[in-house]
Amino acid sequence: AGLWLFVLAFCSFGGRLARCVDSVCPLSNAQRQLTDSMARPSGFRFPFPSLLNTPKRVAADSESVKRLFLDDAHASRRYVQLEQLEIVTSLPKLVDRNEWLATNVLGFFNQINQCCSILSDFCTSHHCPSMTAGQLHYQWSEDKGKKLKLSAWQHIDLAMSCVEGMIQDEQIFPTKFGCFSGLSENEITVDGSSFPQHFTSHVKKIFRLLFQVLAHFFHHHYQDIIDITLHAHLNTLVSHFLFFAEAHQLLDRKETAPLEDFMRLLSHELHPVEASAAAKS
Repeated sequence: AGLWLFVLAFCSFGGRLARCVDSVCPLSNAQRQLTDSMARPSGFRFPFPSLLNTPKRVAADSESVKRLFLDDAHASRRYVQLEQLEIVTSLPKLVDRNEWLATNVLGFFNQINQCCSILSDFCTSHHCPSMTAGQLHYQWSEDKGKKLKLSAWQHIDLAMSCVEGMIQDEQIFPTKFGCFSGLSENEITVDGSSFPQHFTSHVKKIFRLLFQVLAHFFHHHYQDIIDITLHAHLNTLVSHFLFFAEAHQLLDRKETAPLEDFMRLLSHELHPVEASAAAKS
């Protein structure tokens, strides 16, 4: 029940998935089919497999002292178990891949946008004069290639506005849904041709911008997040975001470097046996 509440709450933004599935069969049948399809596929890759071969903790440095998101007392707080997040990242049967990406982009954008509204009082030009995630400095790239050094909030505002503009662009995120026919897995056909040819490239850009926002919040506002008891929600959101990006290859490893230690922590928690064996080998 908890997993379904999470899926319905997350994917309800925009209503894409509900309408997409409802075109196949009544909701009760859709729930059964989606539940069956969300079992982990035999070929599903464990999130962040390369990180299983590395220690759970990195050597201490001046920055690691501030990284409260690596403290087990805080990092373990989530509303949904990691195993469940791992399941809901997989593409369900009967759903077009582009529709699945679009549905989750809408969900992630709305969730992160709400977090931005909550943390706007903490992320000011005085406290965050530059857009950073630990030791990494982000610069905003204009359309003509010019790079700007902005305050964190200016960068975040531009990033969220850019993502919102892409989502509202009918040429990128069409509101005409793929067509379905048939009621069995063998008979069903999906037409996702209404999406642009390079839709995945647009999704990768969106994930890159949203990741920068999340990485900044984790590195520089986690104490604020704890103070307003938002860490369980944000831990769930970021874990889901990273699992989804890994499952669908939406972020490069160099792009996720600011949260690599957090990803390593998740990997060790989710697969302790594999992590222990890797550490001994």
